[in-house]
Amino acid sequence: MHPAAPARTRSALLAICLGLLAGWTSPARGQDAATLLEEFIHYTNIARTDLASGYAEQLLNTASNTDLAIVVDGSEFDSDRLDTALQRASRVDALEAIAGELTSRIESGRLALARDPQRIEEAVNMLAGTLRQRMIAERRLEAAGEYAVPALMSKIVASKDTALALACRDLIVSVGRTAVYPLCVAMEALDAATQQTICGILTEIGYEHAAPSLQGLAEDSSNTTDVREAAAAALRSLGANDTITLSAAWADLSANHFKGFASLLPYPADTENMIWSYDEFTGLQGTPVATELYHSVRAMQSAARSVELDPNNDYGVSLYAASNLRRENRAEVAGVTDPIYGNQDRSPQFYATAFGTGIGQQVLSMGLAMNDTALVRDALAALAVTTGDLGLFSGEEFGGPLRQALRYADRRVRIEAALVVAEAQPRSKFGDEPLVMAHLSNAIRGFGQPTAVVVASTEEDAQVVSAGLVDAGYVVLATATSVDGLTDAMTDASVVDMVILDIEPDQVDSSLRRLRGSARTAASPVLVFASGVDLPGMRAAYPAGGSIMAVDGNASTSGRLAAMNQLVAQASGGSLDETAALIYAIEATEAVNALAAGTRGEVLNPKEALPTYLDALQSRSGGLRMLIAEGLSTMDAEAAQVALIDAALDAAGSEQVELLGYATASVRSFGSQTTADQVASVLSLVELADESDLADAAAALHGALDLPGGAVLQFVN
Repeated sequence: MHPAAPARTRSALLAICLGLLAGWTSPARGQDAATLLEEFIHYTNIARTDLASGYAEQLLNTASNTDLAIVVDGSEFDSDRLDTALQRASRVDALEAIAGELTSRIESGRLALARDPQRIEEAVNMLAGTLRQRMIAERRLEAAGEYAVPALMSKIVASKDTALALACRDLIVSVGRTAVYPLCVAMEALDAATQQTICGILTEIGYEHAAPSLQGLAEDSSNTTDVREAAAAALRSLGANDTITLSAAWADLSANHFKGFASLLPYPADTENMIWSYDEFTGLQGTPVATELYHSVRAMQSAARSVELDPNNDYGVSLYAASNLRRENRAEVAGVTDPIYGNQDRSPQFYATAFGTGIGQQVLSMGLAMNDTALVRDALAALAVTTGDLGLFSGEEFGGPLRQALRYADRRVRIEAALVVAEAQPRSKFGDEPLVMAHLSNAIRGFGQPTAVVVASTEEDAQVVSAGLVDAGYVVLATATSVDGLTDAMTDASVVDMVILDIEPDQVDSSLRRLRGSARTAASPVLVFASGVDLPGMRAAYPAGGSIMAVDGNASTSGRLAAMNQLVAQASGGSLDETAALIYAIEATEAVNALAAGTRGEVLNPKEALPTYLDALQSRSGGLRMLIAEGLSTMDAEAAQVALIDAALDAAGSEQVELLGYATASVRSFGSQTTADQVASVLSLVELADESDLADAAAALHGALDLPGGAVLQFVN
């Protein structure tokens, strides 16, 4: 049974019961898919939702996806009536989910039929048949798209039937955009005559992502003059840039894949897309790769070609490293494997660090430009390993990417960028010193709850969504019926951790543009609610793996929460929970402590964190509190020493002993800055301490303060 069947079964049983009361009997199990579908259409159109639901339930439980597609695409079926019924059903609460599933399964069936290798081979052979056979074949092959290219190419290469080869050529032109990539892969390995044929096909199709392959063909002196001229003519017809090197052309294609150009992804709504290769014995071979990984894999392949041609092409190297990091991120979040690069001998982090700081800065810049939070964090992690003071802002005037990262919309990026800068302990001013210290202080202080905003078609819808967010632990900053309505409410927000759009489909694109135009939501994960017949289109418009996700607006509360968690994971690496916040606080404290103990001047002034340290000494506990105390012991400030001694006097057990040690270190470094009350309390502690470690620690502070020895003389015997 289909995963959604249990819920539908209950509604179907109810429909049957209601139908019996009305004199109706359950659909016979033997009824075929065509009859059941006609009944669904009929009862939907006359607003008998109970009966429509019952027939649809049996249809979905008994018919396969391909059965549905065969019925709908049959010559005698009235598809307009089905479209009308599905549109009506999508507007009825009781039928909306069924309409969405029926639409999805029909489309899945169509794809399965169209891409079946046996049906494709039959269709190719039918191109040499009667007029009717040719018409059927053309429809099938155009529907198969790039999946038909291997069979069509095999006839062009090997068939002795000139008319059939010409028909196959014309069919590839009709396939269009999706045929370009497999054609380019095959073209490099084929004979001169076929290469010329493919150049002509690519000219007619007219998509520029064929340019690197054509340029390579045109520049290869081992090719015949006819081939080189055909490739050059195709390049001119595409309007490709003929002033750049072949290495640069491959890098540009890699960049376009990295940016996720829609024209380069064959089937956005599919769970998998093909990576093509050519074998002289078997011809074109496709390897399915998860759609989340497709652009990253193709970007890596193109970047590798670029670097192979010119090892000094840093742009190509950066694209390879950035795409590799993104590929790993998306594979992990989606829970998929990569059959192309999944078994590399070296990790993506190896490439990100081994190429050095300059490449690392470029990778960071790419991530920032794409608002790819997960990639930005990976780049910062690599820079933390490779970057010292001298390379901190190399290659970019006034700090470039690192300074941008200090202002990024995600709070984790800001603190991680601040940590990179602080741990490098810069010796030259760069303009954002206070910002670095502010981010470190915020991390030490601790982060509050995650924040969210909601844009919905009505205020009532917004309130429903907001309630779910609050239950999930979010603070809802604002709700509105348009993005513009959020502006005032977000004025005091430094970052928005989640955006929910529950609006009409035709408003989504413009709303996203406005959100991305705001510094506060430029990188925020956006969850788009859609339902019924609109959901497949939304999912195709926003393919899996990015910072925007389309989900079923009718999903349960747990389903919505799961979608939010998945989106946050793929957009930025996961939610900022208490454990992650504590780790940031520890790392930030260690960085400030290192600055306080450092010898590189006062470019980053650790005393700017003093107010935060004083608060944290009271609010934090455990090991973090001791790190705070250690930092205070290295700060030449009366408030620091006074706070340490107060904390030591108020503590107990091993913590008191450790705090007394830090208080002693402060006095030894900066002299006594204590109050009269504290002196009296220290004297009292020395007199009353009855445990050896505590007595020794109190005595050390007493001695460092150089107090009169009267309180100690009583122990002389």
